[in-house]
Amino acid sequence: MSDLATERYAAAPAPPLLRRVQSFLNTRSAGSPPEADLLASPASANTWMRTLEWPARPRLTTDDLSPLYQLREALQTQLEADRTPSESPPQLDLARHLEQLRWGMTLEEGRLVLSAEGDGWRLVAGTLLGDILLAQQHELWPRLKSCRNPPCSVVFYDSSKNQSRVWHNTSVCGNLVNLRAARARQRAQAT
Repeated sequence: MSDLATERYAAAPAPPLLRRVQSFLNTRSAGSPPEADLLASPASANTWMRTLEWPARPRLTTDDLSPLYQLREALQTQLEADRTPSESPPQLDLARHLEQLRWGMTLEEGRLVLSAEGDGWRLVAGTLLGDILLAQQHELWPRLKSCRNPPCSVVFYDSSKNQSRVWHNTSVCGNLVNLRAARARQRAQAT
């Protein structure tokens, strides 16, 4: 199944467990030139949602977009904080989202399954946070990264053995940043 948000940036796709989360984070306007924000209107948000597998098909309205923007910003901040160690990581304001979300537990083929309840943004947010919880349990969450090229910050999945990738696309962002650094070194040596 195609992922409208991530494919437009040619980023390494996450495994199915994190694909919705990666796609959600890549709905932002990023890249050079910047792509459109896929959560800018209910029409574009609903088109984006139809490209992914969701447990249910929520229909987003204008009222759903603001809470989704806030969730996306909080998750993006967390990914970017993970790439630059600091003394005190930023505190995310996810508590108000969590207070408004509900989950249910069902039994499917002998396994317990956590599923988000509600509609609109609540169903989307609950599903995404449930995906993150499972990814953390399977130690996949640290492999979801934000590109180190600051104007870019496209979210990609690092499948390298030592988890050392830093660019969403080496030929685009990696070459650009490395070229800038090489030119700066040449200028410094010339003076």
